[in-house]
Amino acid sequence: MNEEVEHMACEVIVDNISREDWERYAGDFADYSIYQTWPYQQVRADMAFQQVSRFIIKDENGEVVTMGQVRTKHFKPLRLKIGYIQRGPLMCSKNGTLKCSPEVLSLLCQAYLGSKLSILRLVPNIYNGEKGRHITQMFESGGFALVPQMKLYHTFVLRLDASEEELRRNLRSSWRGHLRQAEKVGLKIKEGTNHEYFSVFEALYQSTMERKDFKGLDLQEFSRTHLELNDLEKMKFVIAYYDEQPVYANVLSCIGDTAIYLLAAGNNLGRQLRASYLTWWRALLTARKAGMEYCDLGGIDPVNNTGVYMFKRGLGGVEALSIGAFEACSSVIVKNVWRAAEKVYRLIKK
Repeated sequence: MNEEVEHMACEVIVDNISREDWERYAGDFADYSIYQTWPYQQVRADMAFQQVSRFIIKDENGEVVTMGQVRTKHFKPLRLKIGYIQRGPLMCSKNGTLKCSPEVLSLLCQAYLGSKLSILRLVPNIYNGEKGRHITQMFESGGFALVPQMKLYHTFVLRLDASEEELRRNLRSSWRGHLRQAEKVGLKIKEGTNHEYFSVFEALYQSTMERKDFKGLDLQEFSRTHLELNDLEKMKFVIAYYDEQPVYANVLSCIGDTAIYLLAAGNNLGRQLRASYLTWWRALLTARKAGMEYCDLGGIDPVNNTGVYMFKRGLGGVEALSIGAFEACSSVIVKNVWRAAEKVYRLIKK
């Protein structure tokens, strides 16, 4: 459905957006990531038989102040439509200023709640800290409430505005020692964005799942996304080979101002050769070369996955938590019903 609404000197555009315009506008936001690319959200929606809606809000000067993609989930037992914005909406310019405001968020609620959705839930691509606290207050003033008991995304964030020598000195001594060993065993690194590398990664991922005995992710989500991404947004593969055989691989996304380690996998030989250390290090340099200011090392769990936590800690980043999820409801009745349903769901899940 095409729709344009003018209110309070702002223009709200819902769905009347081309992919070309989406990518042009999104490229100006620091908090843009692969999770708000056009192909990723379309693939997620298609795989789950959902719909995706896209919005852009412009100020009185025609500047885009926020934008995002909303995936709609139908909760049929309660006749609810829940809209979900993953790692969005986009709000922060690359010069460090916050473009969005409570008034703009109110317009977003008006555009979706009631007519299109019962609940609008979003998870901003923002970490805790002074900026995070300010943005939390902005959401609350704009009609959104912090979702209680939501597990926060936990990661390490590493600044990349330093020389290669400084980044290497910033590594913890044991990590640096393992890196030196990996550099001496004859590993060769190949990098690129060619989709053929995805097949290499899939084989290593299968080996990792068997070795660690875990279910893993549905790689089709990333494989199909990679095929559809434009050349500037394609994922980057960093793969270590030994005797012409792949032994470890990283998949990296470099969009916005923050690179994200998306996926990593290796086989037993790669583990023996400490190939993960060399591959992660080279991926870090790839992100720096791509102009990224920060690097998100991917999710961590210091309690249930201590090994991965200690490995990523060795890269010298700072621990960071997301500010959480926020939601707005079309009515008080909807809010109460939805809260009760979520409590029951959490009890069943436990």
